[in-house]
Amino acid sequence: MQKIKKMTKIRTIAMVLALMAMPAAAIAAENYMSLLDQIDKALTSRDWALSERLIKTALEMEPANPSNYLLMSNLGTVYRNQGKLDESLKNYNMALSVAPKSTTILHNRAALYLEMDSVQSALADYNKLLDINPSDCIALNGAGMIALEVGDMGQAEGCFDKCLKTDAGNMDAKRGMALLRRLNGEYDKSILLYDDIIKKENRSVNYLNRAECYIAVGKYQEAQNDLSEAQKLDPKSSDLYLLKARMAQMQFRYDDAYGYAMEAVKLGCDKSQALPYLKKKDR
Repeated sequence: MQKIKKMTKIRTIAMVLALMAMPAAAIAAENYMSLLDQIDKALTSRDWALSERLIKTALEMEPANPSNYLLMSNLGTVYRNQGKLDESLKNYNMALSVAPKSTTILHNRAALYLEMDSVQSALADYNKLLDINPSDCIALNGAGMIALEVGDMGQAEGCFDKCLKTDAGNMDAKRGMALLRRLNGEYDKSILLYDDIIKKENRSVNYLNRAECYIAVGKYQEAQNDLSEAQKLDPKSSDLYLLKARMAQMQFRYDDAYGYAMEAVKLGCDKSQALPYLKKKDR
């Protein structure tokens, strides 16, 4: 027993001496790398509070490390998930001041700008991304949706079309093109696109969008089928009941339209959207 204790003491002394002999910079580097591993695990587990603490510690430990722009970007993402959007933007900006052509950070900042309703700033980032890679589908679809929002249908179609030529199965581009066709009144073309989308994405919103096209062209049975499918997937959707109210009104079922509109309001729909159907109750 005494021999074991003696050997343990010798090993402990040896480890202490080894650490003493190790340069301070090497110890710091080792600790920094250890922190990076911990940060990666915290980010993966979406533990934002822990991620924030670890990233700040790493930045303070080695403020001149050339890889710190990645930590700044990660901190921006942490803040974004915490709802601290101004702090998020500040960190993305700092990261991009070091690595202005980092596509990952540009994508992150563009998405943040959209969340902050800074549409033109988001578009500027998407344009930078397209300068780097003209076939960047995320940037093309982002720019396309912004073009739709401002009514530039030609620009929007060009973006979605270019993405689909690069990636024929890109669902974001297909959804964008389907919306474009619907807004342009090209309902039959929009329906065909939603047919393909629904085969791959069994989501309530896709059925609602196709139902809206069916209603527009007077195919009420097909619309009802889609509304039924949408209700199975999301029975508490206010959009669902608003669309039911629209179809009921177009079929001169005013009491039904009123009831559906009231249900939409109960589920969170803005009353101004439901008002056209509420006025028809007594007709």
